[in-house]
Amino acid sequence: MKLARTLAAALMAVFAMVLVLPSGATAATLPQSGTAQAALTAVPTVPKDFTGEGYGPANIAEPAAWDSAYAQAAAEGYPSYLCRHTLGPAYIQIGSGDYYQVLVKISCTPPPPEGSGQIISVANGKCVDVKDGSKSDGAPIQLYSCNGGANQLWKLEADGTVRSMGRCMDVQYAKTDNGSVLGLNTCHDGTNQKWELLPGGKLRGVQSGKCLDVNYYWIFNRLVIWDCSSARPYQQWRGTAIGL
Repeated sequence: MKLARTLAAALMAVFAMVLVLPSGATAATLPQSGTAQAALTAVPTVPKDFTGEGYGPANIAEPAAWDSAYAQAAAEGYPSYLCRHTLGPAYIQIGSGDYYQVLVKISCTPPPPEGSGQIISVANGKCVDVKDGSKSDGAPIQLYSCNGGANQLWKLEADGTVRSMGRCMDVQYAKTDNGSVLGLNTCHDGTNQKWELLPGGKLRGVQSGKCLDVNYYWIFNRLVIWDCSSARPYQQWRGTAIGL
């Protein structure tokens, strides 16, 4: 019992939430506000986490918690297919009976902006891909078989950034050497996240003056920067994301 209480306290700390229920409370989900019942018109542009909670017997509280999390996401314009389970369900027993608070957490990415699409290597027909669909800073960017996933949808924005899942294509640690690798990072104003489209489908980094290329000796075909050259076939790209 002592261990159960310790685990419950730890889970509450993880979700950073506090519950106070009267002893005679009945099973119910939290009521949704008017805002949560109607989707907002603004289109989200950054990833966001949502915590859902439900109350009652376990078979009622857990579905209510998931419904709560996804309802919050939908209200802010995040489609359910762009959300994934990241934490929970965590069961917090209330009293000594079959009554619980259940907590869950989902992480959502914004829908691709209008004009998003694939960036495809002319050399081998594969797509620029965020490895495993990760949204963590530094997630590797690679060439991978085209599959239509959100982690293969990009857009060259007016500010020169190339974005996917609300984050930016980034030359890691702002390096400028040949072979410097690319990752997906939180967008900022650094020039290591700025690109310009050149004739022939090349993407040149503003900071380094070098072109988006592929280190095809790596097992995962990791994207890198390299001196721009017509002799390097993996520097040529096409696709709606870059207007080609």
